[in-house]
Amino acid sequence: MLQRLNRIGILVTMLLLLGGCGIPATPIDMIKPPASVSSLQRDNISQELMKLLPDQAKLIVPMQGEQGQDISFGDMDGDGINEAVVVYEENRASGKALKAALFKQQDNTWRIVSEIKGFGYGLEYAGFPDINHDGRLELALGWSLGAAGNGLDIYELKNEQLELVKKKEYHGKLDLE
Repeated sequence: MLQRLNRIGILVTMLLLLGGCGIPATPIDMIKPPASVSSLQRDNISQELMKLLPDQAKLIVPMQGEQGQDISFGDMDGDGINEAVVVYEENRASGKALKAALFKQQDNTWRIVSEIKGFGYGLEYAGFPDINHDGRLELALGWSLGAAGNGLDIYELKNEQLELVKKKEYHGKLDLE
């Protein structure tokens, strides 16, 4: 009798150890907010743009700006249709390289308009402010330089090419207002 109880005790212990005795999730833990239409569109655009980038390119999300947004949109050429910029890391035999690609949409098809090399260790900011207040948006890219601080590059779109117009160093949070 005692031997039988020991066997049952060992069997129950083994079942608990092997099967787990986790507490089921509460209903509140399982409820997630519905995905918005803009979020689904952004995901579709992100997938389209990734197809145009080199193999094994990894999108980089800026440290500042909208949380988790790997694509920035703005109308640089004034045609009423937003261009998109993504910053990515490309793994090559010579090492990792940061790059930014500007995309333009025509007839529901995206294409790369211009590409530039980045520098530093990561991306602090990517956006389309009107820095010189001329009514046209510029592309601002803030690069993390490690202990040296951060570097800001300002680009204008001229003849469908990004042209560097200003470069400056900054520390802390970037304020372009």
